Amino acid sequence: MRPSPGYTITELMVAVVIIGVLATIAIPTYTNYVYRGRVTEATTFLGEIKQRQESYRSEFGRYVPVDGVDWGTWNPANVPGEDLVLWDPSVRTWSDLGAAPDGPIRFRYATIAGVPGQAAPATTNLDVNDHWFAARAEGDLNGDGGADCAVPENCFFLEIYSQADHIFNSASGNRGWE
Repeated sequence: MRPSPGYTITELMVAVVIIGVLATIAIPTYTNYVYRGRVTEATTFLGEIKQRQESYRSEFGRYVPVDGVDWGTWNPANVPGEDLVLWDPSVRTWSDLGAAPDGPIRFRYATIAGVPGQAAPATTNLDVNDHWFAARAEGDLNGDGGADCAVPENCFFLEIYSQADHIFNSASGNRGWE
C-alpha cells in the first residue's frame, strides 16, 4: 500500500499553531504602529502651538488665552472618531495665535493661558508665579467611541506646558496607548 500524497493532520495542526503564534505577535505590533502614526499629528501641532505661544509672549508679554483658563472651547468641538475632520478656522482666538493644522485632523485641541497669580489647571503643576500656558490634544485612537472624553478611559490625550520641554500623554501611566 502506498501512502497518499498530501499532509497529515499533525502537519496541518502544527502549521495552524505557527500561524496563530505569528498573528498573536503581529497584530499588537501593527496596532501600536498605527497608533504612533496617528499621534504624530497631535505632537506636531502641539509643538507648533508651543512655538506660537512663545513667539506671542516675546512680542506681547503674555500668552494667548485661546480658551481662557478652562478647557472649555475645543477646536473642533467634539473628539473626531475614526474619520478625519476639518479644523474650524472661524475661532478668532486661534487666529490670534496663528496656529492651524495643515489638513484634516484626528484630535481636538485647546490651549489655555494665565498671568502670574492666576490659578492653573490642577493637573498641570504649573508655577502660577509666572505667565503660563497649557495646550491639550484629545483623540480616540482606536475609534471605539471615545467621543465622550468626560470619561478619561475613553480618550487619549497629550499635553504640553510652557514650563516643560516635553509632551505628556495619558497612556504613560498605563504603559500603553489606551
